Amino acid sequence: MFCFKKVYALAISFFELFLLMSWSAIAAALALIVLDFQDARPSLEKVSYSLLLFFCGMFITVDGFNKTGLPSALWDYMEPYARIDTASGALVLTVVILFLSNVASNVPTVLLLGARVAASAAEISPGEETKAWLMLAWVSTVAGNLPLLGSAANLIVCKQARRS
Repeated sequence: MFCFKKVYALAISFFELFLLMSWSAIAAALALIVLDFQDARPSLEKVSYSLLLFFCGMFITVDGFNKTGLPSALWDYMEPYARIDTASGALVLTVVILFLSNVASNVPTVLLLGARVAASAAEISPGEETKAWLMLAWVSTVAGNLPLLGSAANLIVCKQARRS
């Protein structure tokens, strides 16, 4: 427990110093592995490397798709109809999120739409920006759980059930 507290304090210090959460997490994980004084092999054998590759591939694909400019062009077309300050706009935005969450999965949907939806809502008011984030999070989560392929979490659960 003492070791954990030291590593936690080190991670927080590292994060505050460099403001890079990912590097702080990696540094803390490595410190815990080294300071544990036990063989890390059993823990590393439990890692699902195919799942890690799946997520890496998903994030690379989403970033590549984003760089094509097609998501921005589609959002520019949809934005006037998907304004969150009207009931019809909120409905259109909900349908778009629902559709994308089932076609592309919920995590890529949030990655592709998050900044655009937030910026559009922030033009209206800061309260609308919060409402837009909440709507995006809730609808993509619920919609992503409808079909098996709608969420990576569903795939993980299915894979674990198949192993059992």
